[in-house]
Amino acid sequence: MTPDTPTLTTADLDFLSGVDSPTVANAIERLDLRDRSTGYVGGRIRCGFPELGPMVGRALTVTVSDALGRPARQEGYWDLWERLEGMTGPVVIVMKDASTTPSRVAYAGEIMATLAQRLGAVGFVTDGALRDVDEVRAKGIHYFSRYTVASHANFELTRVGDPVRLDGETVATGDVLHGDVNGLVVVPWAALPGLPAAVARVREGEARDLAYLESPDFTLAGYRRLRTYGAAAGPAHEPGV
Repeated sequence: MTPDTPTLTTADLDFLSGVDSPTVANAIERLDLRDRSTGYVGGRIRCGFPELGPMVGRALTVTVSDALGRPARQEGYWDLWERLEGMTGPVVIVMKDASTTPSRVAYAGEIMATLAQRLGAVGFVTDGALRDVDEVRAKGIHYFSRYTVASHANFELTRVGDPVRLDGETVATGDVLHGDVNGLVVVPWAALPGLPAAVARVREGEARDLAYLESPDFTLAGYRRLRTYGAAAGPAHEPGV
């Protein structure tokens, strides 16, 4: 997949921006496109600005390492921005930590975030650290990271565009990412056409369950009958979570 294909349509973006990530994850399960133990980033990487709502964009991946005892190389830095400039937005910069000290080096702050935003990025995701939290939040740029650290130390970008693995999930340049306060989901391109209908079914099922659970007629036996009926009526009716 080249960085400029395929693209997210305005309809895709509008729809995904109005759905929370657990509902996206549940809806993708209904489409039976992948194993249920894949397709999401683990919980070590946390949403920095939940008040911004869902983040949606195509990934641009980069591997970041530390340059110990020597000047950091600059080639990868400019390669990142050239790749970003050539992509159709919105884009999420995904930074894989390959340093020896992930809790002691911030990979992006106000300057990098501002430049990224000018070139079409909407957020950063890393299993390392970020900084300039207040300034970046004010710009409306999403942060997902494991740490916040005051110093950028001496890091360099070693690879741009190669697949990376973040807390159990592989992310490739061009993948669709959806993230909010609950976490990050990789949305298969093949899921996009059927996702609105699948989300509607998830919401309908959850509304039915909640209505019964909160009703004066609730009993565990009755809820079991409701769930058994749902499972028989449609294979996508899943255990409530």
